[in-house]
Amino acid sequence: KARDPAWAAITLEQLNALRQKAKELLGARYAEATMYDIIQFVVRPACEVEQKAYAHIVNPGAFLHVEVFVSHAWGENFDEFVSSVNRAFHLCPVKPTLWICAFALVQSSNPTVVQQQVGLSQDPSKAPFSRALRQAEKILIVRNRTVDLYSRIWCCWELAAAAEYGFLRRPGALMVAGPAVFSRNNKVDVSQAHASNEDDKIRILRHILNTGSYKDVNNTLTQVQNHEAESA
Repeated sequence: KARDPAWAAITLEQLNALRQKAKELLGARYAEATMYDIIQFVVRPACEVEQKAYAHIVNPGAFLHVEVFVSHAWGENFDEFVSSVNRAFHLCPVKPTLWICAFALVQSSNPTVVQQQVGLSQDPSKAPFSRALRQAEKILIVRNRTVDLYSRIWCCWELAAAAEYGFLRRPGALMVAGPAVFSRNNKVDVSQAHASNEDDKIRILRHILNTGSYKDVNNTLTQVQNHEAESA
């Protein structure tokens, strides 16, 4: 289980506990904190001490299997992200387990450690994100007010993979949360998305083109981006 990325989920309660921990640690800085900040000041230090993913640190006795895969952009406001996830499940008496990449992988100041985990080779479908998504029951797309999700290649890939794995054909398997502030008339074009590693973008675009799903992927990305904003 420790080697299977699908067994690196956390509970909603654990996500909320992390929010509280971050508030206490960051103080006045918390209000503007992004997921990058939470990783730098909270998650990465814990991972480097324990040499394991945060999800495994908080669930030492029994790893949790993914039920809902959460797709989001790390440049978002962290508090807004947590609030959006809570709203998505506020009517559920039993909250699902959540797979969130920042907590499912071992965060490290050594880029080699991270790269070894992501390990795309030539096939993005073998990345830990894809392997966890394939075993999830649902995917939750969490939009935000700061970063257009679909300006990032990995966010595009996660929705493209969800479509490839049949999520869009299963009623209720695709969930969307967060504000639609980046809604626009023009269609999203996955080829225009950015990547921290250009090799990642090349491999992802190659996979999409090879499967003949380029047009469908762009249509799906546009539909999710323009989905009616949640009520305040």
